[in-house]
Amino acid sequence: MSKENIIETIDKLQDIVDLLYQQNDKEAFEKLDTTLVSVEDTIDIIVSYQKENQEFAIDMNKIYSTLKQAMEALEAGDKVLVADIFQYELIEYLNELSSAMQ
Repeated sequence: MSKENIIETIDKLQDIVDLLYQQNDKEAFEKLDTTLVSVEDTIDIIVSYQKENQEFAIDMNKIYSTLKQAMEALEAGDKVLVADIFQYELIEYLNELSSAMQ
C-alpha cells in the first residue's frame, strides 16, 4: 500500500472518465464497480499516511463530498457530470495528495 496504489487508482478513474466521455457506459460502469474498492483503499492509504506524517494535510470532507456529488450525478443519470466530477475534482485532488507524499 503506497503512493503507487494511489496512482493506479487515479489511472483507473481516468479510464472511467475517458469511457464516459466516449459514451461507452457499459464498460465504464463495469470498471467503476471494481474501481470503487480501489478508491476506498486509496482513502485508507492517505489516512494512514497522514497519521504518520502530521504535517500532511488532507481534506476528508472534500473527498467525501466529491464522492457524494458523483453518486448523486450517477443516480440522476448524468454521466457527463460524473465524468467531470471525477476528472476535475477527485482525480485532481488525489494527484495533489500523491504529489505531496514522500
